[in-house]
Amino acid sequence: MKRRCLFPLLLLPALAHAAPPAIQLLVELRWVDSNLPPSAQAGVRDGAVVVGTAGAVSPRGPGVVTSSGPAVTVPTQRLLVQNGQRADVRLTTREPLQWASPAVELDASGATRRVYANPQPQERTVTHSFMVTPTWPGGSAPVRVVFDVQEGDNAFRSTLDLPMERWQTAARTGGGRTPPAPRGTVRSRDAEAQPERELQLRVSIQL
Repeated sequence: MKRRCLFPLLLLPALAHAAPPAIQLLVELRWVDSNLPPSAQAGVRDGAVVVGTAGAVSPRGPGVVTSSGPAVTVPTQRLLVQNGQRADVRLTTREPLQWASPAVELDASGATRRVYANPQPQERTVTHSFMVTPTWPGGSAPVRVVFDVQEGDNAFRSTLDLPMERWQTAARTGGGRTPPAPRGTVRSRDAEAQPERELQLRVSIQL
């Protein structure tokens, strides 16, 4: 009798830790740059609908703020990984830089007439290393993605539950945003774009 009672109990831990489906997952990562001015942020606050490159839309209110520009192809990193296993990926991006070298303008007598900054546009290459572990239990459940990011001496881990086959923002970088002006106040700097970069991720089943 004791053996019959213990047999179902021994099955419970095995069922609770059942392995995920033995399938391959396609993991796609991309960097998306967006420039959303504080005036558009104020539009969201006041109930407008703001459409931006980041894909965020506020469904409140009748107002619409749009921004148009040339279509930009966003490079995407794709990799195949077994469900529940870890994959290493390196993303390399180029960031514009503009050095301001001092320049001196002299008059005919050789005296200094004025000193000004001479901008010299350049760019730098930045490489980000990620370790991604996607685990999908099957059915309509979301996929759980564990991020391990190494940046020099800094490292961090994040766990996200994401819907399948949809681009989602996993991380965001950029400078501090300028707070929008109070309602009814107009400032010229509200039209200045606030650069921001998002790391977006999409996971799908590789058929």
